[in-house]
Amino acid sequence: MSEGSKSTPDRLPPAVGETFALWKQKLRDSIPQLTNGSGPLLMPTLEMPSDWLDYNGHVTENRYLQLCSIATDNLLRYIGVDGEHLSTTGSYYTVETHLFHLGELHAGDYVQVLTQLLGADEKRLHVFHVITREGSEGPAATGEQMLIHVGARSGRSAPVQGKVRERLLELARLHAELSRPERAGASIRLR
Repeated sequence: MSEGSKSTPDRLPPAVGETFALWKQKLRDSIPQLTNGSGPLLMPTLEMPSDWLDYNGHVTENRYLQLCSIATDNLLRYIGVDGEHLSTTGSYYTVETHLFHLGELHAGDYVQVLTQLLGADEKRLHVFHVITREGSEGPAATGEQMLIHVGARSGRSAPVQGKVRERLLELARLHAELSRPERAGASIRLR
């Protein structure tokens, strides 16, 4: 085997890397849509890849967080965070995440994530994600996140501005009329 054909954990074989890159590009190219015109944002359906499995044959816990991260990226794209915003104004950074694992996901399952904006101000976003598996009644998991807007030049928290601020406030207004998810704000404790 030549040096160039070795596969290491840091380097995927060309076919696998290409497939994964196409899968990620599909996510980046799709614009999330509001359900029912004003409901949660709906992430495109994704098929769970087999390399996301743990030793028990289930999708591993870090992939649930990855699904929430993808959904958060979709939310940011929806409100207009693009390359220009990132380079001139700033970006959102996750400061806290809370996951509830409610069901198991397996390779080949089709999942969607619904994202609801629970609150927003000039510097913060509070989001709630519901991960659902096609054909299941209840959610497979939920994820709640707090993000802070950080200025491109200062590297410190800074108010969001311009069109992103306008889109954010409009989405916050729409989502303020939705029911608050039952698990939102829950803490970890012995029950």
